[in-house]
Amino acid sequence: MANNAAIRVVVVTVPERLDQEWISRLAAEPEIARVDRVAATTAGVDLIQQTRPDLVIVDRDADQAEQMVRQVFTSLPATICIAIIARVDTSILRRLVAVGARDVLGRPLQYAELIQSIRSLLATETDRRSRALIAFDGDRPRARGRLVVVISPKGGSGTTTIATNLAVGLRQVSASRVLLADCCLQFGDAGVHLNLWSKHTLVDLIDHLDDLDDAMISSVVQQHSSGTHVLLAPNTPDAAGDITGEQLSRVIDALLDRFSYVIADTWSFLDEVTATLVSRADDVLVVTTPEVPSLKNVKRFLEFIQREGLVHGKITLVINRFPSVDGIALDDVKQHLRHPIGANIPSEGRLVTHSVNRGIPVVLTHPESWVGQSLLKLAAHVAGEQVATLTLAPARPRSKGLAALIERRGLFGFARRES
Repeated sequence: MANNAAIRVVVVTVPERLDQEWISRLAAEPEIARVDRVAATTAGVDLIQQTRPDLVIVDRDADQAEQMVRQVFTSLPATICIAIIARVDTSILRRLVAVGARDVLGRPLQYAELIQSIRSLLATETDRRSRALIAFDGDRPRARGRLVVVISPKGGSGTTTIATNLAVGLRQVSASRVLLADCCLQFGDAGVHLNLWSKHTLVDLIDHLDDLDDAMISSVVQQHSSGTHVLLAPNTPDAAGDITGEQLSRVIDALLDRFSYVIADTWSFLDEVTATLVSRADDVLVVTTPEVPSLKNVKRFLEFIQREGLVHGKITLVINRFPSVDGIALDDVKQHLRHPIGANIPSEGRLVTHSVNRGIPVVLTHPESWVGQSLLKLAAHVAGEQVATLTLAPARPRSKGLAALIERRGLFGFARRES
């Protein structure tokens, strides 16, 4: 490879291929400054638009690769695109080259072939790409983030488990800036689930609403070892009574200006604060469990927010701990709620309990498990990917490659952070 430039790369693949060896080997090359892995096409396009990498490698099927390459080439013609597909024939090669691919490689990928392709393409494009990057390095308007609210009208339904794993999963599949806001104002547990504690919390931002600049926010927000940012709930329950919906809305505005996704974990009361979050959300994940009390409350909640016109974003009904022993059947759940089930998170109590007690999300401790895969698919769904989020049986056991990858990234065994 050329030695005169630090190369930035984005790899757009699928969740089950995030841990491919060739990606890790590419990231270890001395000339490579950064490799971002993305498993959601929508998030991939956003990341590419924001970071303007030197090289994009699209490891998808032919139709998806064609669409992605076209989007990259039409907006960033100086960015080199390489497509990796299962079968390379003349017809597919012509289609991909026509939309802007500079090379098309077959799967399984030979690493030496990939490196040779990158070296050849960069040798002819370095000068032109460098000039284009200089032109694009000026001030650009920030894209406003998406607010995702996780809520259940029945306590104990697992919203915090879902919210924390969703935030970390979104960071993994989209490589975007993700913030988890613990809006369970009296007894928020997001910090426990992530093994984080700080004296700085949401209250500090509420107290400085007129000074919500980058410096103020960065001094309060904690960063998890996964790269996910976290805004912790107040440390004392009485502080919750002084926070209004309007104040929280101003904080959310500041966060959405700085993060691609803001995940709000909420409590089970539809008060002013919660109603403000629900009404502002781009996505509302309504969590239920397959028991009568939870289903009763969720049905009333859905009827109320629809009758009052409270929700302006997309509603996804998530049935947690399903399938489970002695749980209500899926057809009965659908008939009772009269609302489509958007996703399910299976009951794997031992894994989840182990995860919570260690303070490490299950998408990190057991990403290959059924519950881990379900949570990662939910994250991909929120990122705009077309994935099957309703799975009533575990997939065929996968290799431990993704777990090994995460361990290599240093996501296990981190110490409690305090500030």
